[in-house]
Amino acid sequence: MSAIVIHGIGALCTCDPLVGDAPGVVRDAALVARDGRIVYAGPESGLDRADVPRGALEVHARGAAVLPGFVDAHTHIVWLGDRGDEYARRAAGATYEEIAASGGGIRATVRATAAGSVEELASAGRERARRMLAGGTTTVEVKSGYGLEHEAEMRQLDAADRIGRWVDLPDVVATYLPLHAVPDGSRDEYIDDVCTRGVAAAAKRATFVDAFCDTGAYTVAECERLFTAARAHGLRPKIHAEQRSRSGGALLAARAGAVSADHLEHASNTDLEALNAAGVVGVILPGASVVLGGPPPPGRRLLDAGCTVAVATDCNPGTCYSESMPLMISLAVALGGLTPAQALVAATTGGAAALGLADRGMLRPGLRCDAVILNTPSWVDVAYHLGGDVVASVVLEGRVAVPSKA
Repeated sequence: MSAIVIHGIGALCTCDPLVGDAPGVVRDAALVARDGRIVYAGPESGLDRADVPRGALEVHARGAAVLPGFVDAHTHIVWLGDRGDEYARRAAGATYEEIAASGGGIRATVRATAAGSVEELASAGRERARRMLAGGTTTVEVKSGYGLEHEAEMRQLDAADRIGRWVDLPDVVATYLPLHAVPDGSRDEYIDDVCTRGVAAAAKRATFVDAFCDTGAYTVAECERLFTAARAHGLRPKIHAEQRSRSGGALLAARAGAVSADHLEHASNTDLEALNAAGVVGVILPGASVVLGGPPPPGRRLLDAGCTVAVATDCNPGTCYSESMPLMISLAVALGGLTPAQALVAATTGGAAALGLADRGMLRPGLRCDAVILNTPSWVDVAYHLGGDVVASVVLEGRVAVPSKA
């Protein structure tokens, strides 16, 4: 039996609505876990030391704030190649569409990634996952989408599985994203293959299916066809929607019972109300909004519509090369209209909801003990210190995965 007790916590941000207003702060607190599960989260004065397992690892937070581990619900971290030149071209005035038309964009990453072995893909993704963990991310969704050809897509999913099996890396949830880049040949033949061979094979490797529903990508009808086929194999839908235009993807998400609709910069208020009515989580990706220079992420509008909101990195080689959830929390406040408390909840409980995970995202007895110890007593610094190195150490399922730098 393994156990850990973290005491001397200045502010325990439980993100638990049962504790009080977001982010559910308990002052002068302690956190205890046994075999990876929380058994106590509350005032240190209320902790009976007799309930602390013998031999438990004792960690002193020295008055620092402690948060739930971040749940990054939208990433593309398994890729090969480099697109730094595209970043420079966009800064010089080239559009996303112009770059794609010249052979860049998603297709450039497909060319590099599709040629890679599972070992090469997993090695590249592993380094990104390690940086994510160091920044406080304890659960990460990993999409395919850079293989295009069937076997290459499966290699991406196998690489994601391999990353999730490494000790002291974030827990991985895999998503099959076959409708991402557009094929050179027949679209119908490609989608036929995806909807038969693809979803059947992906169901053994992934939890969700995803599609890029937008101008220059895939239509509502094509995405709906994929979702229908995938559902028969137990894959729940997620969708890239309304990122570059209002395509109808958000309404499809509501109609299809998607677990989440992501991006949503061009979504109308009616779209967001439909998501709320259907119980679809709205995932905002503020880093991509910054890089692409489009409308701001609709965090405030999603909340006003009643939606559950998640914040994620969208870590990818083209439109948001960042593994940092603290940075996304800062941008969600600066650009998305969220308060620091709302952004923190969106990065933890919101992210868990976007992945259909009920066992994490809060510091509550019975849940996984994924926790972040900051190097500051003020939890607000996770949003306030823009791009700052605010994480001191990370606890992953009840064990110290990132030791304190102090």
